[in-house]
Amino acid sequence: MAYEMILDSLFRWNKDELLFRDYYHTVPEKEALDLFLVRHKEEAEKDALEIALHPKTIEYDKTEDEFISSGRNVSLVKHPRYLPLFYHQHAFFEMIYVLSGKCVQLLQDKKIYLSAGDFCLIAPSVIHGIEVFNDDTIVLNILIRRSTFLDIFINTVRDKTQISLFFMDNLYAKKKIRYLLFHTEEDTVIRNYILDMFIEQQNPDEFSDRIICSQLTIFFNQLTRRHKKTMEIPDAHQGNSNYENTMVNYILTNYATVTLEELADEFHFSVPYCSKLFKTITGYTFSDFLTNVRLQQGENLLLLTQLNVADISDRIGYKNPETFIRIFKRFYNSTPSQYRKLNNI
Repeated sequence: MAYEMILDSLFRWNKDELLFRDYYHTVPEKEALDLFLVRHKEEAEKDALEIALHPKTIEYDKTEDEFISSGRNVSLVKHPRYLPLFYHQHAFFEMIYVLSGKCVQLLQDKKIYLSAGDFCLIAPSVIHGIEVFNDDTIVLNILIRRSTFLDIFINTVRDKTQISLFFMDNLYAKKKIRYLLFHTEEDTVIRNYILDMFIEQQNPDEFSDRIICSQLTIFFNQLTRRHKKTMEIPDAHQGNSNYENTMVNYILTNYATVTLEELADEFHFSVPYCSKLFKTITGYTFSDFLTNVRLQQGENLLLLTQLNVADISDRIGYKNPETFIRIFKRFYNSTPSQYRKLNNI
C-alpha cells in the first residue's frame, strides 16, 4: 500500500509540470506565446515561468545547499516532466533512476538514451542535462553530498566493486570516471529500495537521514550483486593501475596510523618512488592526502558524536590535540569546538 501511495504521488502532475508541458507544446509564434502568458501569468510561480521562458539563464554551477537540506547528506527529488533542457554541473554526486518511460541524458559530447529501470551515476563537475519530454516518464534523482561521502559510505568505498572505484576515483584520483550506467529493467527489488528511501525522506526527525544513508549503502551492494553484468563504463575506462586503488584503500583503512614509510614497505617500494607514484596516481602528496582524510573524519566525529576534541584527535591519528586544533583551524577557519558550536551540535 505504501508503494502504491508513493507511486501515485510521483505520477501526479504538479503546477510547475503543467506549466512546462503547456510551454513545450506551445507553437513558437508570438500569438501562441501571448496566449500562453495570459493563461499562466496569474497563477504560475514566477521562478517556474522564468525557467520555461529563459532556461539558458538558469545558474550553471549548482552547490550542495541548493538541493540538499541542511543537516542531511542525501536528498531524493523527482525531476519535473517537460522541464526545459539546461546544461549544468554541481559539486555533489547525482544518481538518476528512470522509474518509468524513456528520457535522454546529455553530456557535452554524448547522448545516453535511458529507459525504465536504468540507473545512471554522475560524478561531480560533469557538465550534463536531461530531457524528460513526455507524460509517462518519471525520473528520480538521488543527490549525495561529496563533502561527507567518505564517512557515510566508508565500507562501500573499501570494497573493490566498480561502484566503489567510481566514488574513489572522483574523490581522490586524477583520472575521473564521468558516469556509470546499470540496466535493471523491471527489477522491483531495486525499485523498492529507491521508493523506501523516498518514503523515509518524508520523516522529518533526526534519524531519517542516517536511515536513508544505511538504505543507500545496502542499495549499492544489491545493485552490484544483481546487475554488475549490465554495467556500462564510459570512455573505455575499465579500471586503474595495479596500485591505484589498493594504495588509496590501504590509507583509508589505516589513516590513523599510516606513514609514508609504512605505505612504501607494504607495496615493496622505496620511499622516494612511493611518494612520486602516489602523487602521480592521486594528484596529492601523501601528506596532503592523509591530512584531507583525517580532517574529513574529524569533522564527521565532531558533528555526529559527543566525543571531546582530545578523543577525536587521538582517533584520527593526532596524538597531540593542539596539532589537530591548529590544522583544523587552518582548513575550516575555526577551532573544532567553535565548528561544533556553529553547527548547533
